[in-house]
Amino acid sequence: MRTLVIGDIHGNIRALDDALHKAKFDITTDRIICIGDYIDGWEESFEVVRTLLEIKNQSKLDNIFLLGNHDKWFLDILEKDFYNLRNRDYIAAKYPSWYYQGGRATYDSYLSYPDEFIRIHKEDFFSQLKYYHQENNMLFVHAGFLIELGFKETLRTNKEQLLWDRSLYTTAHEVWKVSRESSSSETAGTEIAFDNFDAIFIGHTPTFQTGIFSPTRMANVVNVDQGCKKTGVLTIWELETGRYYQSS
Repeated sequence: MRTLVIGDIHGNIRALDDALHKAKFDITTDRIICIGDYIDGWEESFEVVRTLLEIKNQSKLDNIFLLGNHDKWFLDILEKDFYNLRNRDYIAAKYPSWYYQGGRATYDSYLSYPDEFIRIHKEDFFSQLKYYHQENNMLFVHAGFLIELGFKETLRTNKEQLLWDRSLYTTAHEVWKVSRESSSSETAGTEIAFDNFDAIFIGHTPTFQTGIFSPTRMANVVNVDQGCKKTGVLTIWELETGRYYQSS
């Protein structure tokens, strides 16, 4: 059995299909851990969630689907304002942070389907998403946690930061960058372990913004968001081997 960690998809069904194909995904032997942000950006958010629900429902393995900040935005709307969902002016005015940061594409995607289908996605997918997942001393979380507090204290006092924090990645990137500049070793910058996890898998902060286009271990952090929302490049990381696959 393999475990495939999937980065931020952001409504790009073609990238998801391509990356799964390159990874030779087999629903009978491969489980997936999705890092969140399935929607907002590209035009096929409904199709992305439909595909992931099919995997969830057909697989006999323990697949994990994490909550991202974009998913939380949409879930809040579905929970609080479902009956106003088809009023575009109302939704755009009340939820501008979501609507104008990729949500409009999600809105158009979902509003082309009947309410009953949207309710199924709400109940069977978005409402079931997890803030984090731990196994074998590894942490999987959408964004990270507050460096000054650590994971457990961030979870206890400010759980929403698991969807929003960027300090974990920026700190890990700085450690890695400084170590690489002072050493010729390929493993430089991987020795430090935040919160003593063997590995922490995150997304949320696109690495292409710092000139990094493939998933790279920095300290004990692996960011699998290479910028699918903007570039269309989706990463799948094979947990057992450290190999990765990317859509083109």
